[in-house]
Amino acid sequence: MKTRSAFRFFCFGVAVILTLTFSEAVYAAVRYSSKIEKVRGFRFENLIYAWNKIELDVVNTTSDTRLFEGTMIFLDRRGRPLASASLLPKKVPALKSERYTAYFIEGSGEAARRAASIIWDFGIK
Repeated sequence: MKTRSAFRFFCFGVAVILTLTFSEAVYAAVRYSSKIEKVRGFRFENLIYAWNKIELDVVNTTSDTRLFEGTMIFLDRRGRPLASASLLPKKVPALKSERYTAYFIEGSGEAARRAASIIWDFGIK
C-alpha cells in the first residue's frame, strides 16, 4: 500500500514539473528580459499587445533626461524574426518612465506574442 501511494506521489510530482516546464504561462513569464540590451539605465515594463501596435513603458533609471527611439525585433526560439515594431523618438525624463506606442513595421501583435525574445535596434541621444 505504501509503495502505491509513493508511486502516485512520484507521478504527481513528475506531472507538475513537466507542466511547469512546458506550459505557456510559465514560459511567457520568463521569456523577456526587462532590460534593454547595451543601454545602461533603461528597461521596459508593461508590454500590451494589440493587432497593429504595442504599448510599453520605457523606464529611465539614470539622472539624465535622454531621447529614446528604436525598433523592437521579436524572435522565435530559433532566432528567426516574427515581427518588428518601431518606437518614435521621445524624451524620457530622469528617474521616470514614459509610455510608448510602437507600431508594427512587419508582422502583427499575434506574431509578436509568440516570440521567445526581443532584440532592440535603437538610437539614444
